[in-house]
Amino acid sequence: MSIIKTKINERLAKPQVPIKKQIAISLKEECIEKLDLIAKALSGSSGKTATRNMLIEDAIEAYIEEAADTLKASNIDIQMFLNDDDDFFDTVVYPAHNDGFIEAFLNENRWYYVRIKKDKIPRLKYVAIYRGAPESRITHYAKIANFEETDDGYVINLDGSPIKLNNPVPLGTAPSASVRAPRYTTLQKLFDALEYKDL
Repeated sequence: MSIIKTKINERLAKPQVPIKKQIAISLKEECIEKLDLIAKALSGSSGKTATRNMLIEDAIEAYIEEAADTLKASNIDIQMFLNDDDDFFDTVVYPAHNDGFIEAFLNENRWYYVRIKKDKIPRLKYVAIYRGAPESRITHYAKIANFEETDDGYVINLDGSPIKLNNPVPLGTAPSASVRAPRYTTLQKLFDALEYKDL
């Protein structure tokens, strides 16, 4: 039985579950009409109220489950894209092209124009750079001296020269899209990681 059929059967059997958070979406008029017809049919068959919003909620939940299963089958762990603000971190990893890495990080002991929430700044002590192809790995990290706010974002000034990792961290099995956003981790994890997803 498909996930959608399971959701429909659950809607026929279970009491109404309140929506926890409201969102606004736009749908084609034809979709809305069909949703209303299905809601009426489900209400008439089950004797319980079924609304358009309930059906949309079911469809979204089914999509999430199906997408998570599809990504898992492709060896993509969606948890690696989450950054829980409650987790301990002291290191941030930013992506870079090799020329920018050499010019700014190695030669100037700085990293330019990063976007970061102010509440994260006091927790960060180290910065590392994931270098794009052909390197496709993290080769260096540095101690952070300070964050300098500019109109274009923050500049990270390094405390001394960048330090070469004894064991560079390759992209490995992580999807290339996972390195596009900053990654919050710990210096110890950076030292121990066998590949990017271990961060």
